[in-house]
Amino acid sequence: MSWKEDGSGKVGVSGAEVECTGDCEKANAIWSQSAIGYWEFKVSGKPGTWVGVCSQSKFGPSYDMKGLFYGGPGNLSDGNSLVTGHWGPKFGEGDVIGMRVEHAGGRTLIAFSKNGEGLGAAFDIEGWSEGKDLCPAVSMNSVGQKVCVSAGSMPAMVTMQKSTAGKPGVEGDWSGKFDVSIAKEGSKYRVSAKAGNTMNCLVEEGGDGKLKPGPIMSTRMMPPPHLQQLENEVNVILGSLQEFKRDGDKLVIVHGCGQEVMKPATGPGPAKKENVNWMN
Repeated sequence: MSWKEDGSGKVGVSGAEVECTGDCEKANAIWSQSAIGYWEFKVSGKPGTWVGVCSQSKFGPSYDMKGLFYGGPGNLSDGNSLVTGHWGPKFGEGDVIGMRVEHAGGRTLIAFSKNGEGLGAAFDIEGWSEGKDLCPAVSMNSVGQKVCVSAGSMPAMVTMQKSTAGKPGVEGDWSGKFDVSIAKEGSKYRVSAKAGNTMNCLVEEGGDGKLKPGPIMSTRMMPPPHLQQLENEVNVILGSLQEFKRDGDKLVIVHGCGQEVMKPATGPGPAKKENVNWMN
C-alpha cells in the first residue's frame, strides 16, 4: 500500500503521506488500493488541495489526471475542469476530509465530510462500470501541502448527509431571493453573493457593531435579462451592509434599503455523469 507520484518531480512520498515539494499547477498522486469503502485525508498546508478518486488508467501528471475530486475553493472537479462551483467549504491546515465510495449495479456514489460533519453526496454516477476501478487520489499546487491517507470502517450513508439544522453564527451558505456565502477572513468577513454575476467584498465590523463593506469585486458576464434588476439590487445591498443577525435558523441581513431574510442553503446536490466532461 503506497502512493504513486505523477513523475513531475514535485511530489514527495513517505508512507501514507504525500507532499507537494515544488510550486506548480498540479502535483498528483494516486493510492495503490481500491477506493471502495471509507477513507480519511488529513490535510496540511494552505487551502487548494483536491481529494477524491481516479483509476490507474486515467492517472497522470497535471491536467492529464481524470477523476472525481472535491477541493480548491470548495468546488467539484473532474481533474481537468470544473464540475460544480461552491459545492462545499474550502479546507486546509488541520482539516480531515472523509470520503465514502460505494459502487454497485453500475452506480458509483461518492460522499464527503469535513472534520466529521457530513457534506452530502458529491457524485452520483449511474450507468458507469469503471467505478469499481477507482483509487484514492490527490492533487496539490503549493509547497508544503500534505495529505496523509487512512482507511476506516464504512459508515452508513445517512452519517455523510449534510445537516439541514441551522448552525450558530452568521458564517455559511444562505439562500433567499439571491444566494450569499459568508466566511471569516482574519478579523473581517468575506461576503459573496450570486445573482447573475458573483459579487464579493470584505466587510469589517466597527466598534459600534455596524458593518463597513469594502470595494465590491464582480465577475463580468452578461446576466440574462430577468436577473439584471436583481443583480443591481444585490450590488446596492452589498455596498450598504449594516448588520448581520440571526433570527432562529434564519439570517437577517440589514442594509441601507431594508433587510433580507435568508435560510440555510441546501447546496447544489451531487454531480451526475452528464456533468463530468471526460465521461461524455
